[in-house]
This record gives sequence, structure tokens and C-alpha cells, in this order.
Amino acid sequence: MTGISKSDTRKTFEAILEVISAEMQKNEKVIILGFGTFSVKDKAARMSIHPQTMQPLELPAKKVVRFKPSQYLNNLLVLKKKRGRPRIEKGAEQ
Repeated sequence: MTGISKSDTRKTFEAILEVISAEMQKNEKVIILGFGTFSVKDKAARMSIHPQTMQPLELPAKKVVRFKPSQYLNNLLVLKKKRGRPRIEKGAEQ
């Protein structure tokens, strides 16, 4: 499809992942135009209940990765979903 070998594609993909990881470790946003935005958010410590013992459990604060798809990607997904299954309009004869 792209004319690039599998090994070159793998190297390129791994390089992209390294850059994204390095930037996110610095708490920077990574924006890929037409695809979306990766970011790091702080999640506060909270209380929970252990499901087996039903004892209170404190979950520590942590950082989580967020991904927000671009409007372009969202539109592609919506169009693909609409094409998937035909809808029967109300009042349509069968």
C-alpha cells in the first residue's frame, strides 16, 4: 500500500512511539494532526472498597494517559458506523 517495507514501517512506528513517550514523560501534549491528542492527567487519590473483602481501600494518586480523537477521526468513525447497518425509517413500507 505505502511502498515501505515491513521492517522500515516497524522502525518508523517505534520511533514515533519513543517520541510520544518521551514528551508525555515531560507532561507535554502530543498532537497528531488528523488523528488526535495524547496528554497526561493527574488523577487524585481516592477511597474505594476491595471487592472481595469489602474493606475500605485507599487508591494512591497517579498519572493517567488520555487520548482525545480529532474531529476528523471522529467524523470518519461516525460515517463508518452509519454505513454499517441500514436503518428502517418510520412509516416505510416493507
